[in-house]
Amino acid sequence: MAEDQAGRDTLILAARYAAANVVETVGEAAVLEVDTYGDRAVMLTGSGAPMVSEAAVIEFAAVLGYSTYSGRKYLADAVELAWRLPRTWARILDGTLAGWRARRVAEITRHLDPEVAGWVDTQVAAHAHKIGPAQLERTVKEAAALFEPDLTAAIAEEAVDYRRCDIGTDPSLFLPSVGAEQGQAAGATAEVTTTLDVADALDLEAAVASIAHGLLDHDATADLSLDARRAAALGILGRAYTTGAGGDLPGKGRVVDLKIHTDTRDLATTGLIRIGNTRGLATIEQLDRWAGMPGVVVRPVVVVDLNEEISTEAYTPTRRLRAQVELIDQTCAFPGCSVKAESCDLDHRVPYAEGGKTTTSNLTCLCRWHHRAKTHLGWTYERLAPGRYRWRSPNGYRFLTGPDGTTDVSGISDVARGAAA
Repeated sequence: MAEDQAGRDTLILAARYAAANVVETVGEAAVLEVDTYGDRAVMLTGSGAPMVSEAAVIEFAAVLGYSTYSGRKYLADAVELAWRLPRTWARILDGTLAGWRARRVAEITRHLDPEVAGWVDTQVAAHAHKIGPAQLERTVKEAAALFEPDLTAAIAEEAVDYRRCDIGTDPSLFLPSVGAEQGQAAGATAEVTTTLDVADALDLEAAVASIAHGLLDHDATADLSLDARRAAALGILGRAYTTGAGGDLPGKGRVVDLKIHTDTRDLATTGLIRIGNTRGLATIEQLDRWAGMPGVVVRPVVVVDLNEEISTEAYTPTRRLRAQVELIDQTCAFPGCSVKAESCDLDHRVPYAEGGKTTTSNLTCLCRWHHRAKTHLGWTYERLAPGRYRWRSPNGYRFLTGPDGTTDVSGISDVARGAAA
């Protein structure tokens, strides 16, 4: 299939790219690691594979349209296959294995010792086109028992890396239908995906099932579906912890951080308000309901005019200036990055030490990783309009970023690029 071949081609090119950006010696790596103001060596996978330039990893991700995190993971899989899994890699080269299947093997062997990874490669390469995750895990455990009994414990500990809990805090607003009364039945929701230890999963299931059943006794929740009551049960568990109601570690409870800018100040017209914590929108009715729940704290509203040029003589932005820039950019302004603005540094596009002002038009939200890329790794950018930027990578690739995402304009002529901006 053409799609499978494209996936293989990309993996092969990624491995070649890594080879072209290898940090050759341990001595060179040591210098790069100490020098935090320049490029650094990145160990993408286990021993036996080379270290790669951090600047190269960041540019690779941007050019492929990935976030830096996802791009680094992709490049790590290519390095793992090309350097530590030769038999599986040979099937990529001869076109008999889909790239996504090869990456599945690479992901599970990346942190193993070279000898163990090599044994797994020997066992799975011939049938990697049909092997599933469960069989891969069994193969790794067999390798541990074969090479060193004590390694079994280490592999069990390694399995912790496969557990995860992703809680989305950027909810989408769902309006019922065109023509419905504005604000009615609107719901701000967030996705939660998790992979748990079996024992933890059983305990969580028991707690969720018990709370969901108990919600049948409350007028406000009795009419909800079972799925809705189970979802509400997770929120109740969270508040029991953060308010101290369910243990000995009290916290702050839920904090709803409100921010209103001039586009949404007229609530009589929109019926919506922006929630600073999540960059999502909610109705006043939802806000009233949240505020009535135990452990919920509603912070004072920050009202900002996004068109105002706010300035300070100091290097550090004022609270109001920071809130304004965060509302304008919403996320890290680097190509492909979705780190929330509230978690970013505010970069002086023209450095403060060189006369750049701490003012709206000279501040941009950049996460720490990409702030370093701009300051020390050769990335440059210009502000085209509030929240919109044109970036240039060290090797001349160009990107437009803004609230609607990232566009690679590297192949567009200067005249067309200017028009696109």
